[in-house]
Amino acid sequence: MRVYRITKKKYVSNFNGRGASYEDGARWNLPGQPVLYFGTSASVAMLEMGHYIPTPKMVPKSFVLGIYDIDSTAIESVELSELTDGWDNFPYPLATQRIGSDFLERGDNLILLVPSSAAAGIDNMIVVNPEHPDINKMSLIETRSEIFNSRLFKGL
Repeated sequence: MRVYRITKKKYVSNFNGRGASYEDGARWNLPGQPVLYFGTSASVAMLEMGHYIPTPKMVPKSFVLGIYDIDSTAIESVELSELTDGWDNFPYPLATQRIGSDFLERGDNLILLVPSSAAAGIDNMIVVNPEHPDINKMSLIETRSEIFNSRLFKGL
């Protein structure tokens, strides 16, 4: 399975899950839980970045797109129909944090496939448990420093 994430170049091959989502919590984890977030496509990873950076022109030069391969069948999923109204709100609702937190604590699977809050019902995100034994089945296969086309949001 190919997955994608945008991160600082110095962290692109770091799979310990102790970044900003670990420190602050995020949509699918509570603070203090190691976790990694990936898009199922480069496009959804780019859309998700829009939650944090208002225009591609403001993406720090230190960021790269990492393209990864995960060779694991340890997957579970959450369907959009299973989520309560407001699941995609900010601040992150406790309901989604508990779903992801339970997944991470159980440790049964490497991957939790969840709806993308940037493209709900269209695309998905991947929540990865870095403490699962199959984490060694994930590898970085390529990085790209040119993430967004320079014409994107040219009018801004």
